[in-house]
Amino acid sequence: MARKIRTQINYHIKRPRIRMIELKSTLCTELDRRGLTTYSKNNYTVYGKPDFVFAARKVAIFCNNEFSRGYSRGSSKGKINDYRMLGTSKFKNIERDRILIKQLQRKGWTVLRFQENQIKTNVAECVDEIERHLRFFPQRPYRTIDLCAGIGGIRRGFELAGEFVNVLSAEIDKYACMTYKHLFGEDPSNDLTSKAFKERIERTPYDILLAGFPCQTFSRVGLGEGFENEEKGQVFFHIADIIKRTRPCAFFLENVDHLVTRDKGATFRRIIDTLVTELKYRVIGVSLSNDGVLNYSPRDFVRNSRNFGVPQNRPRTYIIGFDRERFKPERLLMLPTELPRGREHTLYTDLNAVLERDVDLKYYMASGYLETLIKHRERQEGRGYGFGYRIVNEPGIETPIANTLLATGGSGRERNLLYDPRDGAAGTIVKGKKTPLNDKGIRKMTPTEWGKLQGFINYAFMKENGAEGFSFPNRIPDVQKYKQFGNSVTIPAVEEMARFMRQCLEILCSTD
Repeated sequence: MARKIRTQINYHIKRPRIRMIELKSTLCTELDRRGLTTYSKNNYTVYGKPDFVFAARKVAIFCNNEFSRGYSRGSSKGKINDYRMLGTSKFKNIERDRILIKQLQRKGWTVLRFQENQIKTNVAECVDEIERHLRFFPQRPYRTIDLCAGIGGIRRGFELAGEFVNVLSAEIDKYACMTYKHLFGEDPSNDLTSKAFKERIERTPYDILLAGFPCQTFSRVGLGEGFENEEKGQVFFHIADIIKRTRPCAFFLENVDHLVTRDKGATFRRIIDTLVTELKYRVIGVSLSNDGVLNYSPRDFVRNSRNFGVPQNRPRTYIIGFDRERFKPERLLMLPTELPRGREHTLYTDLNAVLERDVDLKYYMASGYLETLIKHRERQEGRGYGFGYRIVNEPGIETPIANTLLATGGSGRERNLLYDPRDGAAGTIVKGKKTPLNDKGIRKMTPTEWGKLQGFINYAFMKENGAEGFSFPNRIPDVQKYKQFGNSVTIPAVEEMARFMRQCLEILCSTD
């Protein structure tokens, strides 16, 4: 008999706890059904140990046993207001809740509290309340942060598209920071991998993350270390961490085209899996089947600058994503399924329209150096390879176009040599060259020509009066100018991607 009584007592003690576990499970099911899946449960790192936490949105949710807070059993109405009528433990619970809410609100948290009967009788209303605090539309102009900023090509492309304003930037290259500050009046000298900068981003309200993360470890001309490179290969995961911490409404990522094929596609699969499966973003070009399989074609993420108004063969990978937690599923289904393939407005008909006239003789090749390049190419061709210098506007080429501009130094320039004969140039001795200038009229491109091919010069920074607005700071050597343009993006291509994102946001934020 005593055992039976003890069993009954234990049942009545444990039953409220079991009931709350069941109700929390019901709440989880409804959250998951609506695509609100980025929560953590019983988060001990947040003050008060909330039952559910949406950390990036700073939303804390508590599910309470109603009787322990002064409610009648089975009803969340008719709360006892005279605390003197409550037991000591209930009074302490209510006072503790008040203090907890104030503490969290001081830290910028939104606190939602549901009684067990609210969840039991109408879980949909509870999730409606949660949804109102998670799904709010960004306001125009959309605020961007510019990571791996370089000299600001991505930022400028978004600014040209309209409705975008930058609020924070990060770049670690000394010379790139100098040029960025010269162009935008802001010092981007920040390390996005540092804890301090990530915390700064968490304190900075923004809508869209922009990043052209380092491409050297994924490029064909690099060492091919990929994610194994501790310094540059891991930057993507730091960006993913920032996305997880702050959940921007959208992101724009750019890299080399080899990113999608490296390691038989394993590198790109890991990136897409991180963005879609782990971070819960809707990536343009990726569909998610009912069984959780990601369907996409890697080449659908590659677009070529030659189709965006400039005569440069520059294939690049673009990844655009939108927050599945922020926007409703039915709206996300209305988004386009592929990226823009080009633009109507052409900046230059062909490479000849880009070229400067009467350039400084220092850009012409020394005869000895040119002879070395010729012999090197002959050796490579003899082995069946296509490596070597290229004259991209040789007579007979109907529509000349530049090869990809590279930041790696000589190779980027030697595969973009020009035929530009000039009277009196052959045989001239130029300071810094070991042999006289060649007699074939071959020269390398100038930094200005590279700037035109990337859309920086004669386009992106033009003033209203038609004057050129782009320039480098004083004392920036040519080698840095080539490197900065080669490391950057083709601004007209980015501008088109930005317009595309703006149109997508209009669809997602529409109330029609």
